[in-house]
Amino acid sequence: MPGELVPLVLLPRFSTYAGADDFHTVAMDVTEYSSAIVNVWRGKHVSATSPTFGVTFQESTDQINWTTCSGTTANSDPGQDTEVQYTATLTKRWFRIKVTIGGTSPAPVCTCWAVGFLEQRLS
Repeated sequence: MPGELVPLVLLPRFSTYAGADDFHTVAMDVTEYSSAIVNVWRGKHVSATSPTFGVTFQESTDQINWTTCSGTTANSDPGQDTEVQYTATLTKRWFRIKVTIGGTSPAPVCTCWAVGFLEQRLS
């Protein structure tokens, strides 16, 4: 029997990132939760030559050393104008999403969002 689901907005509709770089959400304390069920959508890449997009669900015990959450893979790309649901197993205290945008000049630009639920741990 699953635990109660609590709504979660990690990247509001429609968040836009520019430049080849890694972008992180603020880390959140997920001690009370066993998993994150998150839908991710991304739009069309704009500007860049050979553009890339990746989303990684990360967890940490100290907010310094981050690892990819179990049940997900690093740098997953849902595809253009596609929404994909990911389920990340939470075993550490802190949780965040890393968005990686890549490409060469001109600077890559991409719009995306990530919303879903945190599943409370069963006692």
